[in-house]
Amino acid sequence: AAPSRWEAKGEYDMAMADYDEILEEEPNNLAALKRQVALLRARGKPAEAAKRLAAHLEVVGSDADGWLQLCDLYLSQAQYQRAKFCMEELLLLNPMAYIHHLRYAEILLTLGGIDKGGNADLVRTARKYFAHSLDLKPRGNLRALYGLLLCCAAAPKGQKTAAEVEELGACAQKKLLEEYGEAKATSMLDTVKAMSTALLS
Repeated sequence: AAPSRWEAKGEYDMAMADYDEILEEEPNNLAALKRQVALLRARGKPAEAAKRLAAHLEVVGSDADGWLQLCDLYLSQAQYQRAKFCMEELLLLNPMAYIHHLRYAEILLTLGGIDKGGNADLVRTARKYFAHSLDLKPRGNLRALYGLLLCCAAAPKGQKTAAEVEELGACAQKKLLEEYGEAKATSMLDTVKAMSTALLS
């Protein structure tokens, strides 16, 4: 309870020191470690927070919440390769979580650099993970639909899979419009239709 009293008073260095003592006696005290990570994040030290969390995950690799936090820390520092690794660990821990497939696809798409001509293999793999996220959660998964649209728009034209990609893009556009229609977001329908049509043309 002593470290939390220091935190309440704004004495973060004292709280960190107390958490260090707790972790010295009990290296696997998850609560103390997570509080330290939260304090470091709040104080604008994401690199140090990531280092402590990574050390913990080397010992307790099944801590899904730890992997999620570490992924967020890496993303906040634009360390996409490291964030990608975290999501791969989460996919191993829970392969049926649509959100893990979705976040993994978003990271792959970012790494693929669609705005710079990018890496077609990464974009293709991202497309597969967006599609799988939609398989796991077909309704209300707008991020996956938008991601799928972006991947289809970024696909190189004139390849033998071009017709398949075009069909997938049209399907994603149709589903997006259905989602907005069912949500009675009619003011968005024209915007979404124009944007998605421009992407796919």
